[in-house]
Amino acid sequence: MSAVAESTAAFSAAASRELGEGTNDTPAIAALRSEAVALSSKKAWPDSRKERPWKYHNIATLDLGRYTPGMSASNGAAAGVRSCPVTGEHAAAIVLENSDVIFSEASPDGLDLIAFSALIDGRLQKLVDERLGSAVAAGTSKLTALHYAFLAGGVLVATAPNSEFKEPVRIVRNYSGGGQFAAPHTLIVTGANSRVHVVEECRSDEGDIVVMPAVEVLPGPGSVVRHTVVHRWGTNTKVYTEQRMVSERDSEFVSLQIVAGGGVVKGHLESSLVARGSSSELYGVTLGTGNQHADFFTTQDHVGPDTRSDLLFKSALRGHARSVYYGMTRVGLGARNADANQENRNLLLSDTARADSDPVLEILTSDVIRVSHGATAGPVDEEQLYYLQTRGIPYEAAEALLVRAFAGQVLDRVADEALRDELSAVLDARWDSPE
Repeated sequence: MSAVAESTAAFSAAASRELGEGTNDTPAIAALRSEAVALSSKKAWPDSRKERPWKYHNIATLDLGRYTPGMSASNGAAAGVRSCPVTGEHAAAIVLENSDVIFSEASPDGLDLIAFSALIDGRLQKLVDERLGSAVAAGTSKLTALHYAFLAGGVLVATAPNSEFKEPVRIVRNYSGGGQFAAPHTLIVTGANSRVHVVEECRSDEGDIVVMPAVEVLPGPGSVVRHTVVHRWGTNTKVYTEQRMVSERDSEFVSLQIVAGGGVVKGHLESSLVARGSSSELYGVTLGTGNQHADFFTTQDHVGPDTRSDLLFKSALRGHARSVYYGMTRVGLGARNADANQENRNLLLSDTARADSDPVLEILTSDVIRVSHGATAGPVDEEQLYYLQTRGIPYEAAEALLVRAFAGQVLDRVADEALRDELSAVLDARWDSPE
């Protein structure tokens, strides 16, 4: 990456300030943005030769000079992406086109769903000012620095103590217009003993778009947070996500990634289990086609005692698609009675598809219940295919059935039946689409 490209006017400190003025930054967000601009110019891109999470993707070739951050809805070029309706049952919903809110619904009592740009003096502004950047720090990497420097489209989800919402909270993010750099942020803060499920659906057109989202999850004591992201990006979109959850006592976090689109979808998903009795479940399904590159680095970090984590990531790949999984399960000295499991399973449905898997354990105490990991990669079971074909099912339909069953082992973890059916339909549409 050349210094000339990085110093383009689009990514200057002045451009960052102008973007912040357009999104109604609070003083605290403006200060964070200013700090991040300075960090972004000092930090280097991750080195794929030295940093294991980046071994199979060289982001240093990304030329920022080709992109403009913070495009508004009026800059979008593809009407087919714009004004995507909110589908499915929901407790509250918000729709963003590029960095602009184009639709929102009033939230029920005990739930706040609001764009950062709509914050005014009061409780919610104070909450964002205090918690933004506390889980995903601007100084983590060049990518997080760029994220905060050019943040646009931030959304807060907050729940009151002892509240429960049976339907999901929906966030729909649509991006259109080539040459766009987007840095959306989702901040989830829950009150003690509350329950909420946040579903984000992300789409883009076929323009050349770079998205660097950040997701911060801060559950209150005893609360249950579920977070599902449905990636339905265009084939020329590159996505680099940083997601981190920091637990409170007896809190539960369930994360699900559905990858059904995108040219590059790469994410670091971390659960920091610092509080006694907290738990994390990280799940993912990728259906890779064409030349798609899906790449996840996960961290299950057991710090406090009596913590539990489970992880299951699956990918089914055809064409020249590639899946990369690198997982770290870390059990610290104070993580007595930790119970951790990590699994990565891959189906290779063509000779040119590829899966690389590297699950890693780092255990610093012997006082654990279980710490396990496993990984597999291989073709569809020929005996199962043969059995289905002997029942009159054509080869392609039989293969699709097996892929559906393979993915279903993850979708079965979704308790909401209507949402489970919705996600299954997304995966079916992905697999039925042409290469």
